[in-house]
Amino acid sequence: MTPTQDAHARHYRFGPFRLDTQTRELQRDGAAVVLTAKAFDVLVVLVEHRGRVVGRDELLSTVWAGRVVEENNLAQAIGALRRAFGTDGQDHRYIVTVPGRGYRFVADVEVGAEGETPPAHAVAPVAAARWRPLLLAGIPLLMAVTALAWWWTERQPTAESSVAAASASAPPLSLAVLPFRSLPVETRDELLELGMADTLITRFSGSPGLRVRPLSSSQRFAGVAQDPLEAARQLGVDYVVEGTAQRRGDAVKVNARLLAADGSTRWSGSFDARIGRVFVLQDRIADALADALEVSVAAPAHRSPCDGDDVEAYRHYIAGQYRLSRPSALRARQALEEFGRVLERDPGCARAYAGMSQAWRTLVATADVDPAQVFPRARALAERALALDPRLPEAHLARAWIAFWYDWDWAAAEAAFRRAIELNPGLADAHFGLAHLLSNTGRADEAAVLAREAMALDPLSPVIHAIGGWFVAPPGEAAAYMDRALELDPDYWLALLMRGASRAAAGDPARGLADLERARVLCGDCSHALVTRGMVAARAGDRELTLRILRTMEARDREGYWPASTLATLHNALGDAATALDLLERAWRERDVRMVFLKADEPARWPNLREEPRYRALVQRMGFADSGVPGSSADAP
Repeated sequence: MTPTQDAHARHYRFGPFRLDTQTRELQRDGAAVVLTAKAFDVLVVLVEHRGRVVGRDELLSTVWAGRVVEENNLAQAIGALRRAFGTDGQDHRYIVTVPGRGYRFVADVEVGAEGETPPAHAVAPVAAARWRPLLLAGIPLLMAVTALAWWWTERQPTAESSVAAASASAPPLSLAVLPFRSLPVETRDELLELGMADTLITRFSGSPGLRVRPLSSSQRFAGVAQDPLEAARQLGVDYVVEGTAQRRGDAVKVNARLLAADGSTRWSGSFDARIGRVFVLQDRIADALADALEVSVAAPAHRSPCDGDDVEAYRHYIAGQYRLSRPSALRARQALEEFGRVLERDPGCARAYAGMSQAWRTLVATADVDPAQVFPRARALAERALALDPRLPEAHLARAWIAFWYDWDWAAAEAAFRRAIELNPGLADAHFGLAHLLSNTGRADEAAVLAREAMALDPLSPVIHAIGGWFVAPPGEAAAYMDRALELDPDYWLALLMRGASRAAAGDPARGLADLERARVLCGDCSHALVTRGMVAARAGDRELTLRILRTMEARDREGYWPASTLATLHNALGDAATALDLLERAWRERDVRMVFLKADEPARWPNLREEPRYRALVQRMGFADSGVPGSSADAP
């Protein structure tokens, strides 16, 4: 029977499967296979038109008749069918993807017409009356067996859950999306290049079984001389997406391809769109890549003009993200300006609110601003982002940092970090933030695991290598992580500060002091640099220099906000424990961010205060255990 004769067909057989269009059931060897209604309908259309390519538009118009839906709905249905068949994109027994066109059902099919006798296992027993007495006598046994079967079945994985469990246990695929190269080179548009990559990264970030490197790492491979295979090696990924973007007037043409780490091309395609409809083009590329990788990609829960409809808003958002990728006080303020311009054009841009919240928090770490002035703003922005898009991972991440650094609510912070990871398992900053929290609250072993995960997810992040090294390395061995951070960014002042302190403590004062001085210049005489230099001087017995630095800090304190904990550190180093305790209590009242390191810093800064009732009361108020010492902060912000 040919496909044109299928009008009166009731069921189809292919391999171990039986598809019944009347009962709307798919069976495998007689056992029901669970499918969603739309996945079932897609299968019927493909089987009825077996042997030919059924276009995506045809499938969408047939199965979702009259409804406006994303192509992603179709990709998810195809993915569900392949899971049900136990196949992937490389197994062509049933469904073959024809790139750029659609899908073809290729298995041999036997067709059964209406009225055909169902299979033997479905036929009811004959002469039931003759067996009724035996059946009645067997009811108690049947009930017991049924109960046992139910108990056993409830505890066994279904075919669907078995596939999910197998996928979960398999190592996830890893992907890097490189900034698209502009053509011609003379008209290079760096923000368009980064924007294409950022949107694809965002679309794939929540895909089960896929880990996507962040833009902060992949943007290092921007430019004409891009080497995708070298990028795959350095980023440690299985696949790389690269492409070109050519803009002519208000039109843009994009060519993209998916490369395996061995250099083989897994997929390529060409796409055209008007510049004001960039997000449609990006969705088409994302869906094609999802098919090639055999992963699902969810349609954005919240679509806003800043995601591509409004080109200027989109460009300002990408510029803000770019500023935040290398944190400093100047870049944080520039990011605030960029995100502000986004919101002027698009007040509903959830990602811009989350980005602005992050920028304010960055200022606390880099510019010695008053937490009480900054964190309420950051909170309002994060909550606004969540109101617009409750599933935005970056908004949950912003909430987590606020709970950690300002509320000092460890349980709420952990829950928010874990929610961000749940929504985007590849979000390195969330793994890093949770490692930071757990290290500070005495869970060093868990912190080390999360820090390693963060480094694997974002292998080119100087921030994660510098600070994460303290969570991972044994005492005295963190310098190697500082070296790696400075290879990635020679001007990263925090890594210089941490390495300088480490070198000085290890008996290499010349190189240590050189690192500390360079860090001081780069961070603009920030409190981190001054207090670290004062501590190094105190440990070297240079009381006069320690006093001079303390006087400088006290002068800054009189001029405006200054972290009281840094003053406490130097007073305690000079032997003035009473003043140090006064200042620690002030730091607690002022929500000084460094108070989250109170217990972590105890061996290095407060060993003489451990038995002081006022100190123990502070430890208790902060919610730290009174025993157990997490790893030192090395004055990390």
